[in-house]
Amino acid sequence: MAVRVLIADSSCLERDIIRHHLECAGCEVVAEAETAEQAAHLIRTVHPDVVTLDTELGEDGDALELFRMIRQECPATTVIMVEPNGASEDHSRFVGAGALDCSVDPFVGPSFEQMHRRLAELYPELRRTAVGRAAARSAPRPGIPLSQ
Repeated sequence: MAVRVLIADSSCLERDIIRHHLECAGCEVVAEAETAEQAAHLIRTVHPDVVTLDTELGEDGDALELFRMIRQECPATTVIMVEPNGASEDHSRFVGAGALDCSVDPFVGPSFEQMHRRLAELYPELRRTAVGRAAARSAPRPGIPLSQ
């Protein structure tokens, strides 16, 4: 079972680069969003194991609001912050609140390789999260008969 990922980034090119690195690391990209609103809808619909979230997604504060929504509604979902211009104050707040750090600019050569290495390092943790979520989804729920 692959780790199921949603990519939330306003730049189509950056989504393509992140998709490439995630797929090379063994992840399955199940959805992409270019706005916080799209991402929120898709998170509620496809229930990804992981969300990569650009700290500059949408208007000021949209990414932070999306992060808060994920933490509140989907606490088991892992969030990886992607900061296109280096670490910022917002980025530090996201990481301090439980997001995994992957602070690189995918357009800079060495950082391109850094992103791939960092995702490969994170993969075992992401895999454990995905396996746990899959088991929880398939477990019988108390009070609900398995067959009629």
